[in-house]
Amino acid sequence: MADTAIVTVPLNKDVSYRQSQMPFYVYGEFTADDTDHHALKVDGRGKGRLTVAVDNPTNKSVTITFYGMHTSTGEVGDTGVFAIPGAGLTVAATSSGYETINDPFPYYLVRIKPSDVGDGKVITVYIDFSAF
Repeated sequence: MADTAIVTVPLNKDVSYRQSQMPFYVYGEFTADDTDHHALKVDGRGKGRLTVAVDNPTNKSVTITFYGMHTSTGEVGDTGVFAIPGAGLTVAATSSGYETINDPFPYYLVRIKPSDVGDGKVITVYIDFSAF
């Protein structure tokens, strides 16, 4: 079964991939009312570093894993989709957390899985790209 997609929304003006020194920020949200994997896919836009921050106001913890991809349509398990070694975190209920990734890929997949059916509050994932 495919992951439930999270729609990304830019937090700043759209930055051309040619502007590799310009930071790029996006976020996505989903309602914690199931135990599905939720996937947020983003274009790295030539950036070599990203910070993923998760705001979890729900009554359940969430586990976050990170993947680098060579196509924008990749799925976990596909050729060209790689788990980023040593990256990942668990965010406790009613908490927040973040991790910085320094592995450059053309595209990234951030996969979030709640530990159990939550209370229906909205979990927000922020992705902040910057050049080295």
